[in-house]
Amino acid sequence: MSQSDSVMITELKPFNDGLYFTNTDHRLNKAISKENIVTNINKDQIDFYYKVTSTPKIEYSVGGATYTIEPSHIWGFVQNGTLFVNYKEVFYRVPVFGAISYFAGVVEVTGYYTGVYDPMFGAGSGRTVKTKELNEFIVSYFDGNVVPFDMNYLDMLLSTDETVYKEFKSLNKRKRRKQVTRFIRMYNEKHPVHYLK
Repeated sequence: MSQSDSVMITELKPFNDGLYFTNTDHRLNKAISKENIVTNINKDQIDFYYKVTSTPKIEYSVGGATYTIEPSHIWGFVQNGTLFVNYKEVFYRVPVFGAISYFAGVVEVTGYYTGVYDPMFGAGSGRTVKTKELNEFIVSYFDGNVVPFDMNYLDMLLSTDETVYKEFKSLNKRKRRKQVTRFIRMYNEKHPVHYLK
């Protein structure tokens, strides 16, 4: 569904706290609330949804029937009015939310270490090494895909607004990179998001 063919509600109210199985559920503001979640976790805790999504399986009821889902199959959740999205089975807080959302998070990265030459073992011995790195991400509100940050992708998203894009492109690459969140916020102010009906 494109931006133009979405049926919009004129007034945007806060998203409901709860689990959102898909981005469409989020755009419809159709959450599975804590009242529908079957768990021993104290539902009065501030980080209730974070704790629920840290369990192996989530049990919930809808219309008198009970279902089970793995947290890895959940698109995201809203907790205390803040969106958290799923990227590779980790839920990351999204501080810059709008038509273009932006967040940074620590992700586990697997690399290959070749080592150094060791006379006892011959050539350098290689092994797989896991490290953690701070990475940036972009989420388009309209498709819900969580994409590792890429200037070309951001360029494409910003290009849909002539004024913002012109100012963005007037800067050199280094300045553009330093002002990413400013341009995302500027774009979001001009393109507010709304619920689907």
